Amino acid sequence: MIRISLSAGDLERLQVADVPDFGYELALGGAHLADRTSRRKPSAWRLEVARSWNPDHNRLFDLYTNFYVPAFFDQAARPTPSTIDLHSLSATAHLRDLARSGALTPFTRALADGHPGAVSTLNRVLAGLRVTGLDPYRRRITSVVATASAQAGVRVALGGIDGMLNSLHPSIRWDGRRLLLNTLVDADESLEGRPLIFQPTALATRIIFDPLVDSVTVMYPATVGAITRDPELRGPAPSLVSLLGATRAAALVAVVRAPALTTGGLATTLGVSAAAASRHAAVLRESGLIATVRNGQTVHHAPTRLGTDLVYSSTTGNDPERGTERMSAPEQPRSHSARV
Repeated sequence: MIRISLSAGDLERLQVADVPDFGYELALGGAHLADRTSRRKPSAWRLEVARSWNPDHNRLFDLYTNFYVPAFFDQAARPTPSTIDLHSLSATAHLRDLARSGALTPFTRALADGHPGAVSTLNRVLAGLRVTGLDPYRRRITSVVATASAQAGVRVALGGIDGMLNSLHPSIRWDGRRLLLNTLVDADESLEGRPLIFQPTALATRIIFDPLVDSVTVMYPATVGAITRDPELRGPAPSLVSLLGATRAAALVAVVRAPALTTGGLATTLGVSAAAASRHAAVLRESGLIATVRNGQTVHHAPTRLGTDLVYSSTTGNDPERGTERMSAPEQPRSHSARV
């Protein structure tokens, strides 16, 4: 049990996130796969990911213990992913915690030593998990988190902050003075002026406590029904074609389907020259539908929230679900591994 005393000022600063943290989702998806002790019926998400899971990727599970979950997957979870930085404070803290608990394996020891082969293996494994367990579900995860946040807002309006805190999750309780988190760790914690952020998490199966330098995050399971794959985009809807034209509509759909698509990849998808693809991308960018990032000589295109919602709403004919992944922000140094 983790016990956190909250002052009136702490309660005023309390937040419930309304967008996913996909770094946490990736890490907790790994924890979900690594958990062999649960007697509950496996989730549909786990069963689907397990069908395409590469046994060579089981080294990922060396990063997990009953008490610690890696909290440094932010870079690998971005729509335009980059390699893991094992020199970051969060990565070094997690590997240090594994060492202190006597849980280092040959693989994690090689990671702690910065062995290039181990680092390359970790990046390859995380890429595989992202492709199979995160990317096909991003929109559904976004909807789950937004729904949980909205529900918390309604509970504040109806029952005040006390009612909201006692209805977030069965493993979270508030006695009017202390926040009680049903975790494996037994500790008394203090915010020390930091804001407390509740992060609804679609792939979590239990409460996770992560004290950062600038904030304290409590992740809690927020699944509403099964986590199903996002609707498949086979091509632009007629309404989108009427709005943008056939080629630009196809270009936008291609970028939504494959975030970080290069100009060359876009040209191949559309069957046009690289120069023509670049011109179409420029129009979409100027319209606020995509964003473009240059990495050396390569240009990558990613959809904006407006572009993503436009594609999905034209496909379904319904109001778009609010929100997509957050733009990558500078990493907040984490003082510890996330604890359960």
